[in-house]
Amino acid sequence: MKASRVMTREVHCVTPEVPLARAWKLMTDLRVRHLPVTFEAKLVGILSDRDLLVRAARTGDGQLSFPELPVGEAMTVNPVAVPSTTPVSKLAALMLEHRVDSLPIVDLEGQLWGLVTSTDLLELLVEPEALNDRLPFTYQVRSAQAAA
Repeated sequence: MKASRVMTREVHCVTPEVPLARAWKLMTDLRVRHLPVTFEAKLVGILSDRDLLVRAARTGDGQLSFPELPVGEAMTVNPVAVPSTTPVSKLAALMLEHRVDSLPIVDLEGQLWGLVTSTDLLELLVEPEALNDRLPFTYQVRSAQAAA
């Protein structure tokens, strides 16, 4: 089975200049732990909840506060990314090797096609036969501006 069969296609992205607080709000609203970072339709980084949490401080009322930094200063630059033809077993091996919980799926020009997370791979263990019945469908990459 290839990455194209298990990847999340409707991926919300941010650009490097988005403030950290806005990225955190987007993550919590969407209930995601990773946001690919794109510039001119190309993947340039990935922002994880961990990237944000190490920079956060608690306010007096228990809320999280973030420094006035853009995503570009907190993201992982040039993340490990793979083509959609990558076997699922290779995805798992790369996640373990690089100690990451998501892999962006890109084309030869570096444009984002989707994202495979550790949750996507765990779902294969729960109901692997359900994936065999899925037909391919189109993907849609969304930006933070479209979600706002």
